[in-house]
Amino acid sequence: MPAYLAIVAGKDEFLVDRDARAFFEAAKKKAGQGADAEIVDGALIRVEDARGIETRFIESLRTMSMFGGARVLWLRNLNWVTDSQQGKSEEVKERLTAMIAAVPSAPDDVHLVISATPYDGRRKDLVALKDAADEFVVHSAGKGAPFGPDPAAEQQAEMAAAHLKSHGVKFERGVPEAIVGRVGQSTRLVLGECDKLVTYAGKGGSLRESDVHLLVPVFGDGDFFEPIEAFAARDLPWALAALDRYFFNESSARPLLTALQNRIRLLIQIRALADSGDVRLTESGLPKGAFETASARHGPTFGSAAKSSANVFSQNPWYVSTKVAPAAARYTLAELVDVQLACGECFDASNRGGDDEQALRALFLRALAVRRQP
Repeated sequence: MPAYLAIVAGKDEFLVDRDARAFFEAAKKKAGQGADAEIVDGALIRVEDARGIETRFIESLRTMSMFGGARVLWLRNLNWVTDSQQGKSEEVKERLTAMIAAVPSAPDDVHLVISATPYDGRRKDLVALKDAADEFVVHSAGKGAPFGPDPAAEQQAEMAAAHLKSHGVKFERGVPEAIVGRVGQSTRLVLGECDKLVTYAGKGGSLRESDVHLLVPVFGDGDFFEPIEAFAARDLPWALAALDRYFFNESSARPLLTALQNRIRLLIQIRALADSGDVRLTESGLPKGAFETASARHGPTFGSAAKSSANVFSQNPWYVSTKVAPAAARYTLAELVDVQLACGECFDASNRGGDDEQALRALFLRALAVRRQP
């Protein structure tokens, strides 16, 4: 068996590479100054590449040090254990099995690190080495509740906040989460976009959520409905700019209207609870436990617990308290009802063949430019 074996796997290439590199550096230090260190690239582009990678890895695993010292080997970026056409290939699976089988027979002066990404947790190939491994790390954050906090996204938001603070940049509430939402949960992209925002703000500068939506493009599954967040923030310049960006790519307002209408339904209910004295509403949302208390008091009135924007108590408490409720503090109940009615008028205009962009822009101007007195 190798003197040291560390395996790191996961879907996030940045996190996997970061931890594997840390194990590699620690292994080199433990092996001593005379140790030979080598990195074998395990990235597979074509099925035909598998044989060459297998040969290089096994040869490196069995090669003796020129000066008789220890050897440190890192099989990096192994992308075979995934749900891809290459990963499903029988030839690739056969080569992978041979590589894994070769590990226990490695000389006892070898320190081995294996990093696999992207990684399909349903595959059990690497699990065969788990009992023999000194370190076995799988970056696979558990799924959060529907409409609840996503553990992976929360971790990335914390990293983004720490990165911005380390460069002396101040930011308003919601900026780290907005960055994560735009880049589709890629840690490397999150930190890369943070660096761009740091350059924009400058040391000692500050960032607003609107800056993120202006400067950070949408990657992968990033949040597309920026105008909804601008509307919730009651920021007219941001909202109009967001509409420009939306209609640059889209011709129909219907997806945006549907999302806005669902959000407004929830805000109306939250605002009504606040006006009746059932909850205390602030720019930060609802105090901890306030939503649960109101749900126990009024939930039975709504009947069905099926998830619907028509029933605020069917939503996740965390989602309502921290993501939705802050906007309710910026609008009166009358204003929210006006917006809901205006959404219906926009749908009617769209059905009659009217200009979707013009109708939605008028809605935003009426709602955000002038405060309606209660």
